[in-house]
Amino acid sequence: MPPHIDYALRSAITAASAAADILVQGFDSLDKQVRTKSHPNDRVTVYDRKAEEAIVSVIADAHPEDGILSEESATSEGTSGRCWVIDPLDGTSNFIAGIPHFAVSIALLIEEKPVLGCVCDPVREETFTAVRGHGAYLNGQPIGVSRRTALDGAVIGIGLSYDPARRIELLRQLPPLLSQAGVLRTLGSAALDLAYVAAGRFDAVWYLSLHTWDIAAAALLVEEAGGQVSDLRGAKLRDPDHGIAASNGRVHDRFIHALG
Repeated sequence: MPPHIDYALRSAITAASAAADILVQGFDSLDKQVRTKSHPNDRVTVYDRKAEEAIVSVIADAHPEDGILSEESATSEGTSGRCWVIDPLDGTSNFIAGIPHFAVSIALLIEEKPVLGCVCDPVREETFTAVRGHGAYLNGQPIGVSRRTALDGAVIGIGLSYDPARRIELLRQLPPLLSQAGVLRTLGSAALDLAYVAAGRFDAVWYLSLHTWDIAAAALLVEEAGGQVSDLRGAKLRDPDHGIAASNGRVHDRFIHALG
C-alpha cells in the first residue's frame, strides 16, 4: 500500500473513532436537540454536528489541502484533487429512537473515485475498512462476501426512504422477492447494510435513492470484498440518487431481474 494511502487510512480510522466516541456518549442523552431538514422525517441532532466537527478537525489537520464533502455542512473544495466524503451519523432515526444501530462513514476520493473507505459501528465496536486493490477488513481481519449463488433463502436488506412516496414505490417492488428471499431486513443504516454485504452477513441490498455520503465508503467495501455494486438496472453506478443495488456478485443478475 502506498505510504500516502496508508497515512490517509489511519487518518480515517482516527477520525471515525473520535466521532464514534461522541455518538456513544450522546446515545443515551435525553436531549439530542433534534430538528428537521428537507422533510419532516429527515432529521438531524446536535450529535450529528459534533461528530462531524470531530471528523473534520482530524482530516483538516492531517490533510489541509484536501476537500471535504459532508452531509451536514458546506463543501470545502481543497487544492489537491482529493476529497473526503463524510457521513458523521448514518442512521440518525435509529440514534434518536434509542435503537443501537448506526454508523460513521468516511471515504477518500481521488479524481472522484473512492480509494479508501471506513465504516464504524460505534455500539458494536466494529470498524470496516477498505483500500482499492487491497481488500476489505473488519477490525483488521480480512472479510469477504457470501458464497450464495441463488436468491432462494437469501438474506436481503432493503432501505425504506423517509419519503412516503418512495416507500410505496419500494413496497411495490417487493412481491417478486417475497417468495424467494429467506430473510428480508430493513435496519436503517445504508452504510452498515453495504458493510454487511461485504462481510457476508447480507447476500444483497437495495435502495431506491441514496446520497454520495451514504455509500462512498461502503460501496468500496463491497467491491473490495468481492461483491458487486450497480444501479437498479445492473449498469455501472453513476448517481446513487437514482437507486443502488449491492450483492455478493453471484446473485446480482438474478437480484436485478427480480427487482424488475
